[in-house]
Formats: sequence, C-alpha cells, structure tokens
Amino acid sequence: MINLQNLKIQLFQKAEDLGADLCGIADLTTDQNWIETTYGSLCASFPRAVSVAVFFPREIIQEQAVGPTRSYSYLYGGINRQLVSITLQLSNFLQKQGYRAYPVPTSDYRQSKSFPGLQDTVAQWGPDDLEKSETELMGMFSHRFAAHKAGLGWIGKSCHLINPQVGPRLRLATVLTDAPLQADAPLPNRCGECTKCQEACPVGAIKGVPFDPADDPEKRIDKKKCYDFLEDMADVFGQHTCARCLAACPWGSKATK
Repeated sequence: MINLQNLKIQLFQKAEDLGADLCGIADLTTDQNWIETTYGSLCASFPRAVSVAVFFPREIIQEQAVGPTRSYSYLYGGINRQLVSITLQLSNFLQKQGYRAYPVPTSDYRQSKSFPGLQDTVAQWGPDDLEKSETELMGMFSHRFAAHKAGLGWIGKSCHLINPQVGPRLRLATVLTDAPLQADAPLPNRCGECTKCQEACPVGAIKGVPFDPADDPEKRIDKKKCYDFLEDMADVFGQHTCARCLAACPWGSKATK
C-alpha cells in the first residue's frame, strides 16, 4: 500500500493526467451529522471527499449573457462525461490501495426514499399497482459543498462554486472515500457586496443572500423557479439551458496573464 503522502501526490497527478484542472481533498468528519440527515447514511460513512473540477471555456460561458447556445449544452454534457471518467478511475485507484471509494455522478438527484425489496415487489404486483418515485430538486451529494471544503473555491450567492481563477465557469465531481488523506483548507468567501448574479437571473430565482452552511438553500435560491424556467427553456429552445448567472460573475470573467 502506498503511504498517505505519496498516495495524495499520485492521486492528484492521476487526476491531472486524466484532464482535471483542479483537485482537492475535503475533510467531512465535522459535517457527518448534517450529511447523514441530508444525503443519507452511505454518504455520511465517508470521512473524506476528493473534489475535481474541469474548466469551461470562458468564451462559451460569456455567450450565455446574450442568449443560449447549443455549444454550451454540448460542452456541458462533454465535460460531465469527462468528469465521470476521471472519478471512476480515481475511485478504482483508491480501491486498489485498499480503501472504500464512491464516485458521485455529476448530475443526479437525491432519492426521496429507499427501496428495499423493490425488485420482488414489482415482480409480484407490477409497476401500475405501485406509487411512482418522485424527483427531488436536490443532488444526491453536493459537489459544491465538497469543492468548497477541499479549497477549490467558495459558494457564492448564486449557489455556484466560485474559483478565484475562473469564477463559476467550471464543472465539479466528487469521490467519497475513507482514505485518510490530508485535507486542504477552504477558501474564504470573497463575493462581498456583489449581486451581479442576482441581477442577471431572468426569473429572479437568486435572492442575493451570502452563503451560510446553516441556512436552508431556499434562503438563497428558489430552486423550483429555476427548475421551472429550465423546463420552459427546453420547450422553446429544445434543451434545459441557462447560464446567465455564470456569465455575469466578475470572478474569472477576463483572461489573466
């Protein structure tokens, strides 16, 4: 087994070789009660999270300030697929070293309830006789929370992770693990009095409230209003797309040399 210092070095190098632009380690031990209440006992059983990010091309995001483009939607899916590949390979790498590892899908919703014995129940009664599962407007685990704890950025008023280099113009993925890797330090919130993301939201879903982990997310953003708008965009444009708040963020909006 690789010693822990070298394990972290090799893990980060592997993430970079696979195309990750950022990688960090989050310590989840002080948040496990909240994680269990919010996401369940499986997620809470992991004391660490490996957070990885892939940057979005800046010009693609800036286009969204004017209107939606298919380039954004295409690259959104492409980056998600890249992140799935990265986290799968990092998980297998950690597993080969004798640790538990769970790659969290890039875009998936939390299960509203568990389904023990579901296969037997469906086989006995048939799907038409059973209550259908409903979709919750919450991810199965917060990539942004893990990334913030891992030092990749802070959570802004738009609820997106804000990185000093690229702002919110990135996509995230997470590997939950019990490997006792040395954690990285979170960054302080640097949004200050800025409300550009709030002003850019076409349906007023962003409320302009600074992030506080103790607050319910609804204090910062009306998730249903945002979700319903994306549904309307899909009816008109053919795809669930809007990135006005990403384009409006001044952090990382211009290239730095």
